[in-house]
Amino acid sequence: MLSPESLSVIMDTLHQCFSIDRQAEITMEMNPCDITADYLSAVKGMGINRVSAGVQTNNDTLLSFLGRRHTASEAAAAIRRAYRAGIHNISLDLMYELPGQTVKDFEKSLLWAVHLPVNHMSVYSLIIEEGTRFGQLMRKGLLQRPNELESWQMYQAMCRILPHYGLERYEISSFARKGYRSRHNMKYWRLDDYLGLGPAACSRIGHMRFEDVPGIRQYIRALLSGKLPPEEKTELSIYEEIEEYCFMHLRMREGFSRKAFEERYGNPLETYYKDTVEVLKRQKLLREDEGMIHMTPHGAAIGNYVFEQFLLT
Repeated sequence: MLSPESLSVIMDTLHQCFSIDRQAEITMEMNPCDITADYLSAVKGMGINRVSAGVQTNNDTLLSFLGRRHTASEAAAAIRRAYRAGIHNISLDLMYELPGQTVKDFEKSLLWAVHLPVNHMSVYSLIIEEGTRFGQLMRKGLLQRPNELESWQMYQAMCRILPHYGLERYEISSFARKGYRSRHNMKYWRLDDYLGLGPAACSRIGHMRFEDVPGIRQYIRALLSGKLPPEEKTELSIYEEIEEYCFMHLRMREGFSRKAFEERYGNPLETYYKDTVEVLKRQKLLREDEGMIHMTPHGAAIGNYVFEQFLLT
């Protein structure tokens, strides 16, 4: 939504205020219909070297139902246009469990996507939020969604097809070719510090979490009056941080190591979780290899259940 001129002001300011590594991965999210040759040329000149596009599906009927402005052919053309422009680090988003979507529809989307010049894919199931149009239709019984068996078959298709075409699953919803894991997402999953700037941006530094006010007008009004925008601050307790550490690390294929946990928190894992890990291992939801604890394929399929076992508060 930003013009190249506005984006240039932001990028110039970032370089003035921060020391940015020459090899930094700089990602910009774009709608497929906004990926024009002129815009790509402008953003590439500013140092943006990775594009993430919300494609969602290659079924035009489903795209229209989702309110997307692009068709499948326009999305494919946009991805290829970005690649020809010299941006070779491209990610796309796909969705499953969409209203009216069949297992065959989803398999077609996967097979279509792997033949585009992309090296990263995020695949999410649709979550129905209260207060949205879909939420209202769901309450009225007017939203036809895949049943449990179909959802499971879609999940299995994703886990089968993408690795077959060289996209390794490295996190519950993320697949990448070798060397192309999303760097910024890895920071969240490893519980590293990160800084967010702008309306609704979140930051995590040390034991503190910060969230800027979400309203753009309120954000701008504060800055124009010489004040910092309002933000919510939350200090994480040791138990909240340990929960988050386990949740986030278990999202990744590698999981986490007992040794790293103990070094970070000063106590063995069992101090907080007693026999939790052993129970989940017996249920074949977790596996432990040389001190690394990670989810099994079955555990990843019901990840929310596994995460619930690590709640302390």
